[in-house]
Amino acid sequence: MAVVSCAGPDPGPPAAWEPYLPRRASAARDHVQGIVGITQFSPGTAVAAPGTNVVSDGAQTFPMLGGSFQHSMTDGEVRLGLEGGISGGWQSTRTVLALGNGAIVTQRDNDVLLLDGFVGAYATIPLEGGWRIYGGAGPVLQYASIKTLSVDQPSGSERDSVDGVGGGWYARAGVELELGGPLLLGFGVRWVDSYAYLGPDFNDLIIEGVQFGLTVSQSY
Repeated sequence: MAVVSCAGPDPGPPAAWEPYLPRRASAARDHVQGIVGITQFSPGTAVAAPGTNVVSDGAQTFPMLGGSFQHSMTDGEVRLGLEGGISGGWQSTRTVLALGNGAIVTQRDNDVLLLDGFVGAYATIPLEGGWRIYGGAGPVLQYASIKTLSVDQPSGSERDSVDGVGGGWYARAGVELELGGPLLLGFGVRWVDSYAYLGPDFNDLIIEGVQFGLTVSQSY
């Protein structure tokens, strides 16, 4: 008696059009990402009003918005490429000193705006179940703007502003899950260490902190 095994038809080589078929969102080559979260600056960060240098000696938290573009240049389990994007944060503070009867003696308003653009090396790993993890690192171009309004009664008010640019470095990592179709939802962390030159009359603005944000990505 002869036993014949049947392994099924040979799948053969992939069709010529398969490389052009849509990929799963987690395995796509390109991702456009929006980010919303907070930046937690290290204690002693010189987020400063002109002439005062440090607003607070403790840790400071800014709201943060950003976006990035990620492009994979290789295939495989670990995909390498490039990424770039922007990130911004802001804070408004008011300090008021008053007499006992409630009359304002001194008031100072500080408005701080921080923007940075970044470009770096990028790697992503598609995982089972529609997950992906990614990371990137590279240089940062930093911009800072600080505006103050000082009100001293009865002498009146004085406005002052200063801005500058500088550079630094960033590193970030995150994880995302497919929502269906081309969209992914996730969470990311980004570390920044940079400075901005504010001119010869002020110390450099030293910016070091960690960003935590929710991400929504569109894959292509």
